[in-house]
Amino acid sequence: VDGHWQDKKVLQQLQVWMRAACGWHDLQKAKFCRFGDNMRDVAVTEGDKVEAEIKFGYSVNGYGIGDLVEGINDVSDTETQRIASEYEEKYDVSPVLRRGGERYQALLDAARTEIGLRTFLTDGSFKGFTDTFEDLHGLIQLPGIAVQRLMAEGYGFGAEGDWKTAALVRAMKVMGR
Repeated sequence: VDGHWQDKKVLQQLQVWMRAACGWHDLQKAKFCRFGDNMRDVAVTEGDKVEAEIKFGYSVNGYGIGDLVEGINDVSDTETQRIASEYEEKYDVSPVLRRGGERYQALLDAARTEIGLRTFLTDGSFKGFTDTFEDLHGLIQLPGIAVQRLMAEGYGFGAEGDWKTAALVRAMKVMGR
């Protein structure tokens, strides 16, 4: 970037450079959690995780879905009710999923999953994660709303074990701030 510091074009170039630098800095020593492996027979989610750590500075390590399920099962009913109530306040929740609805338990399960997932990621200092829907091993449902809300908070996510997308999403979220 060169030019006069008050020139609009120079300032725009500097802003772009600064955002890229922030994204790069955030990835250094970042940790990404991979629940399960990549989806079977999906080669695009493969890659050299060691080379990524050498070149880009972040690590990707696998954890069993059972480890996550254990944390989900430890979530209190009080905290689960609090998050479910937040869903009902913030989102257009179908009547069957609302308190008193015939499928309210599904909303509670989603809230419990979100809390367990967030706790696992926070405790491990992860900046992003992947999952695979082929191996649920005790998950009651897919973590749909949890993934969306965690991404809104800045976590990177890649479906079906796609750790490269999780890292890229995280970098873009940092750059977008």
